[in-house]
Amino acid sequence: MALPWTVTFSPDFYLASGTVTVDLPRRKVLVLHDLPTSTYHLPRGRKDWSEPLESTAIRETYEEAGCTATLLPVPLSTRCTPPSTHPQLPTARFDPSGDVLLPNTARLTEPIALMQHSQKKNGALAIVLWYVAIGDSQAQLAKETQMSDEEYEALWVGFDDAPGMMVNSAYAQVLQRGIDLALAASQMDVDVGR
Repeated sequence: MALPWTVTFSPDFYLASGTVTVDLPRRKVLVLHDLPTSTYHLPRGRKDWSEPLESTAIRETYEEAGCTATLLPVPLSTRCTPPSTHPQLPTARFDPSGDVLLPNTARLTEPIALMQHSQKKNGALAIVLWYVAIGDSQAQLAKETQMSDEEYEALWVGFDDAPGMMVNSAYAQVLQRGIDLALAASQMDVDVGR
């Protein structure tokens, strides 16, 4: 079903991004426990002026969780246009339309999902792009990185347990997709090493 064309002007929406941050060797994922609401979600937040969304995702992961993360190139399927100079272009394969990159043919740090919702307090449309990142669950988390209105506890949770903890099914789907893509990237590394 095709969506109708609509326009939303800048006072009525905001762009945000976040991460599914994984520690592959330990099979753990970074989760935020929102202490006032006793809910669990992933690190994410609004972009700053002139900030690339990839940078927003990494910054918000650090600010909300105290975790230093790095984007992980994953073998996702995407409609992003490849530049003619991209080093993975010779191995990339596309669907019959030529518009969709097939999974497992190139590893990219592009968004894995887009989440939309209306903000409760003012009705603004939140558009959140999600990325996969890697972090170290044994590293000390930085302290006092959160904004004054944030009360989060950062937790590293096992891959199997984390989706069921999420505040809603949208977060659970994003989290599971991130884990699956991270594991696929890890398997590609193993296959190359054979």
